[in-house]
Amino acid sequence: MRRVASALDLTSSKIAGLTRYWEAKRGRRPMPTWSDIDPAEIKPLLPHLLVTRYERNPFRARFVLVGTWLAQYAGGDFTGRYLDELDFSSEIDTDWPAHHLQFIRDARPTFGVCRFLTESGLEREYESAMFPIAGEDGITVERALGIEDFPVGSVTVPDERIIAPPPRLVTPGAAPAESRAAPGQLLTPIAATDAEFRRCLVDAKLPTADLVGAGKRYFRLVEAGQCRGYGGIEARGSHALLRSIVVEGRERGHGYGRTLVHGLVAEAEKLGLKDAYLLTETAAPFFAALGFNPCDRQTAPPEIAQSQQFAELCPASAKLMRREL
Repeated sequence: MRRVASALDLTSSKIAGLTRYWEAKRGRRPMPTWSDIDPAEIKPLLPHLLVTRYERNPFRARFVLVGTWLAQYAGGDFTGRYLDELDFSSEIDTDWPAHHLQFIRDARPTFGVCRFLTESGLEREYESAMFPIAGEDGITVERALGIEDFPVGSVTVPDERIIAPPPRLVTPGAAPAESRAAPGQLLTPIAATDAEFRRCLVDAKLPTADLVGAGKRYFRLVEAGQCRGYGGIEARGSHALLRSIVVEGRERGHGYGRTLVHGLVAEAEKLGLKDAYLLTETAAPFFAALGFNPCDRQTAPPEIAQSQQFAELCPASAKLMRREL
């Protein structure tokens, strides 16, 4: 997403209208509550609205309302689905899990221009805004009131040149990795010595010194006959250490990272492991949206703390995260 400062930097009159409505409803408060919002007062905007409700411990975002216009151009209606259940492969440059986490931390409206690929492979833009809605305490962000619209001058006839491919369902923790993947998508085992795997890790500046060893398993994510990325699990006692997760540079931004993580978690579950750990320097929001919670490095079980990744290869600044299986 290319962020902008306000609705004045966008062209959509609908986004401008919702901005004025939200400002009027909040008055002198940081944000309005859901009881302040009356759909009848913004009826012309309803087809463009996206309402998201947030859950904590663990953090999850659930789409409770998807407007008909938005569902039409998004390729499908995902009302009632959680963000971590869906893979919006058509999105090019927006990390929605990270965006929602930042949104609830900042507790203020966001505006931006997003890019997506249509069914026929054309790259298009749409304008987007999200407005925080408070819970009963008036402070905590309970919902996001979102709106999306094409920029002025865009073709708005819903045909194959505009509609995005439908979001893919990748429900975490519900089935083996193969059934979580989209049709034609598969995690296939590879050797630790696989040359392309190692090249991809080197390109991403990820460790390769400890790839070989007992209990370490690696996989290639294949879709439509093409390699999209790699990942691995390291069984240590009753714990799994997720590692070496990397998406080929040209494939980033299409949801393959989420598919990899879901698949690796499923592989750890098949082994009967009780939880999964990982270390990350820059992707904590991404993993948090997939059910991983940050934990103090001092609390790591001995099997994880004694791994080469934990003890030697990852810097002390890397965050330790955990998810129950």
